[in-house]
Amino acid sequence: MVALNGLGQIGCTPNSIKTYGASNGSTCVDYMNDAVQLFNQKLVTLVDKFNSDFADAKFIYINSYGMGSGDPTEAGKKLGFKVWDVGCCSVNEIGQCKKLEKPCENRTEYVFWDSFHPTEASNLITANRIYKAYDPSDSHPMDLSTLIQSFQLPINPIMSM
Repeated sequence: MVALNGLGQIGCTPNSIKTYGASNGSTCVDYMNDAVQLFNQKLVTLVDKFNSDFADAKFIYINSYGMGSGDPTEAGKKLGFKVWDVGCCSVNEIGQCKKLEKPCENRTEYVFWDSFHPTEASNLITANRIYKAYDPSDSHPMDLSTLIQSFQLPINPIMSM
């Protein structure tokens, strides 16, 4: 069993927006996300090839990009987030949390912890969708729960005591 995680919307991270500026008419850096989509399309093709070439193994693709698609402000509101364009902590010159500074109190309202990394609240939503697809496009060719169920693993009698 192998799950290959696609790239997320790198052009929608606070660092990308701050560094490159959002594209006209967009809340993200579109050319970065366009490149991510090309990479992810190749990854889906690779998963299909691996499933064809290695009959004793099963591979799935996790669509991180699709899970975070749409207007971040609207998608974030639907999921209970109030802040999507800055991190929960004050950041240093490389976009990571400053040492010894207290992060925000309302962490569940933020999509990002710093300028790059999702908060626990954001990761919990993603983890649930990886395990049990909310949308058919969340994973290919199946979600993680289906992949796990597809293996009839023998029970070790020593371990079941």
